Amino acid sequence: MKSKTWFAAAVMAFASIAGAQRISETVQVTVIEVPVTVVDRDGNAVSGLTKENFELTDDGKRVPIEYFEVLDMKKITAEAAQRNMPLPPSAHRNFLLMFDLANSSVGTIGRASAAAADFVNNQLGESDLAAVAVFTTEGGAKMVTSFTADRGVLRTAIETLGHPKYFKVADPLMISVAQNMPGGVESGGGGKGNIPDIGAIVAGEMEQQNALSKRVNDDEMRTRLRLQLAQFGNVARILDRLQGQKQVVLLSEGFDSSLVIGRQLGGEEAAKNADATFDGSAVYSTAADPSTHFGNASSNNDIKAMADLFRRSDVVLHAIDIKGVRGGTDPSASTASQKGSGTEALHLLTRPTGGTVFKNANDMKENFGRMMRQQETIYVLGFAARNTGTQGKFHNLKVKLNGAPRGVRVSSRAGYYEPTNKLSDLERALTLAEMLMTDAPMKDVALTVSATTLPGPAGKARVPVLVEIPGNKMLQGVTGKTSTANLYLYAFDQNAKVVDYLQQRIGLDLEKAGDTVRGSGIRYYGTLRLPPGQYAIKALVRVEDTGKTGLVRSDITVPAFDKATILPPVLFADPANWAMLVGPTRGDDYPYPFSAGESRYVPQSHPVVKAGTDYNIALFLYRVPLENLGVTPTILTNGTAQPPNVKLLGRTAADERGGVKLLFNFRADGLPAGAHELRFTVKSSDGNESVVTMPFTVL
Repeated sequence: MKSKTWFAAAVMAFASIAGAQRISETVQVTVIEVPVTVVDRDGNAVSGLTKENFELTDDGKRVPIEYFEVLDMKKITAEAAQRNMPLPPSAHRNFLLMFDLANSSVGTIGRASAAAADFVNNQLGESDLAAVAVFTTEGGAKMVTSFTADRGVLRTAIETLGHPKYFKVADPLMISVAQNMPGGVESGGGGKGNIPDIGAIVAGEMEQQNALSKRVNDDEMRTRLRLQLAQFGNVARILDRLQGQKQVVLLSEGFDSSLVIGRQLGGEEAAKNADATFDGSAVYSTAADPSTHFGNASSNNDIKAMADLFRRSDVVLHAIDIKGVRGGTDPSASTASQKGSGTEALHLLTRPTGGTVFKNANDMKENFGRMMRQQETIYVLGFAARNTGTQGKFHNLKVKLNGAPRGVRVSSRAGYYEPTNKLSDLERALTLAEMLMTDAPMKDVALTVSATTLPGPAGKARVPVLVEIPGNKMLQGVTGKTSTANLYLYAFDQNAKVVDYLQQRIGLDLEKAGDTVRGSGIRYYGTLRLPPGQYAIKALVRVEDTGKTGLVRSDITVPAFDKATILPPVLFADPANWAMLVGPTRGDDYPYPFSAGESRYVPQSHPVVKAGTDYNIALFLYRVPLENLGVTPTILTNGTAQPPNVKLLGRTAADERGGVKLLFNFRADGLPAGAHELRFTVKSSDGNESVVTMPFTVL
């Protein structure tokens, strides 16, 4: 688990012996969180420990634990659900389901797919995230989806294993599925449509793997194994930046264990052998002589290297022995695991990462439940790490427990990497997708978002969204003549399904636009298409030059517009001297809606205002009779109502959709600094009454 890493500036002063001269330098400090689990001999989480029970060393040097937190997973999960609030970053669980097509057969992969689908349907918690990946000899490890809470996307990915004929991600962060794929696959649908049986999808790949296994000799098989282990290690490295508990679940028959071990062992003996060779905590044991237990030192070192990457990235590797899923001998079983025990090989992979081998899919629920019980109590140790300035440098961490009962086992991350702004496309997609799915608090770049609902074509509303990115924070730390940022705008429904999204690359020539952007900022205007319902609109920006990110969320209700509708009030702000970007047209765009006469304004649904300043407020009315219309404004402050300083300026003519804007002048004179609410009660001549509100803040 890796919680949020952020940065602070620490100024260290050095004095000469005489005290006559002081030299100051700025040192970048990274605050590192180290989640720790402690379990007893029965595998149950140990609770009741305090800060004084822990010692922490960074590259062998003891460091002070500057803050200490205990996460009771059951308690905080229940409280978060009750209050409709996001979980702390360390409390999230991330599962990567990795299908090993290189060492499995058609029949076992089919059963593994069914078991994985059952896991997604029945065992993932509401706040859990999962992703799907496949491994082949030719293509290596390939992510099919990013980590998502959308069960429909996960089921479709599992049903197709990412076959391009039946599955294609629709968005740059890999959390939605294209809706126009053959077979009727839709994002979040979860239905198979015309997707064939999974065996037909992977049969060609599996036949090629099995034919190759029969032809190659042990040296060639060891080369294949070395490549596979390196690929698995790369997966763990890519997951390093993710927060929360990270579990890779490998669905495989395993490889020929005789390639590594000089003799074949039973399952329990294999587990003990792995434990003797690899210590399950942060440091490998030196008690066992590898040459005694392993037939090939190179393969042994490859496994150690893979396991080291898992432990450095705080990722646990579990495995499901899918050869045991079918409960008998399958004539189509791969030959890769017939010379030596595949189960034994899976033990060798998982044990040094702290993982478990599940031998029977029927026991998945029980085994995963046991794994979760081990993580019911999490201790978070925080310390300030001084960076050396070498991006990507790894630091070894070790946690020591004092005064705890005998026989307990401590699990913690093996270390951390110094920050780097350089991310691969896949690392960027996974990291940003996780931020969106978990509502992680990212405020390095301050963002605001305003969303308004307007009627649209084909039963979907047009939802104009304005994202404001203040330039001072966006360009903080940028030293070059140009800067690049990426903006992602997503609409999620109540089932965490992506319903619509927009992406904008922002390229800035700072020699030409730097002063304008730093003095104000960038406004992005785009329009989403959404059917009636409840949505979370999330805007996420990442400055590629510095790695700084910002995330903001706004919840909206999209009406059906099939009857008289009054939308919440919107403040019409002066555009000022901001750089404006407009998202792509979709062919059915209406004229810019936030205008009055020849003047165009910027909509703000949660504005910040000042006393003594005039502001324009707009009410959007649709199909509302205007004769004898009664509009009563009210200010609410801490639940107390008072008359506002609001005056009607006029209204616009009805447009082709029956929409009318009422324009008001508003002043915040006499209101104390802080949060308030402007409420409009609208009564029409047909007796209908509506109440709409706009929260605002007075400086």
